[in-house]
Amino acid sequence: MNNKFSLLNRKEYPLTDNLIIHIPLVSEIRSSYQDELEYYKLVSVFIKTPCDAMVELDDIGIDYTQVKEYELFILSMMSLLNNKSEISSKHWKMIFPYSDINNWNLTLENDDYVIVDNDNNVLINSNIYMSLADLLRQIVSTEKNMEYYKVPEEETRRYIIDRARLKQKRALERELRNGKKSSSALDGVILLLVNNHNFKYNFETVGQITIYDLYACLRQIYSDREIDGLMSGYWSGNVDLKKVDSSKLNRIILWKVGI
Repeated sequence: MNNKFSLLNRKEYPLTDNLIIHIPLVSEIRSSYQDELEYYKLVSVFIKTPCDAMVELDDIGIDYTQVKEYELFILSMMSLLNNKSEISSKHWKMIFPYSDINNWNLTLENDDYVIVDNDNNVLINSNIYMSLADLLRQIVSTEKNMEYYKVPEEETRRYIIDRARLKQKRALERELRNGKKSSSALDGVILLLVNNHNFKYNFETVGQITIYDLYACLRQIYSDREIDGLMSGYWSGNVDLKKVDSSKLNRIILWKVGI
């Protein structure tokens, strides 16, 4: 079961005494395309699952269904920590504002890899990692991808991997054909929100809120639209509220009493 965190109107979250997570403003992420790209690339190290990395694991002869999430994370961190000089301090502090990557070290503790700082304080172990991954997914509004993790048949796994590999190839060809990288992940969200009368920010001021708040506003507006649609259907006699999912019905009740 995924952890859920209260992140609304917060710019930091203390995951542990030794690890505080930054929740960046929209303006921080969108100060340049490179900043946005590097932020999401760093975040992916902490949130990707074996299903996300099935092609890369297959390339080195590893069956992704036999890899645990924490094992994949440690593999990724080994590579990252061996190339610390390539990580910008600016982008690192978009996630870990009070922690220097140069002070992060990988060590064995009770036959398991953990990440410690120079004072040997444990920053990340397997339990902390699971909470950290859930927290970062919540910040960037993405779901945990475990869709094809339990696939017993070799033939089916091979089909899934080959399909993922083809999808990656087509995405790369599209980028090369267009002569540019993928567009901003936030542009479409911002465009939709600033053109909605319920959203109180414009193009100049939207940078003042965090990316978590941005996505929270998007979810709320979609939820309001859904409730409006259900109520319109109810008043016109086309929707039977007895057949509506209980979670949606609860939101309608709150809407009717003005909460």
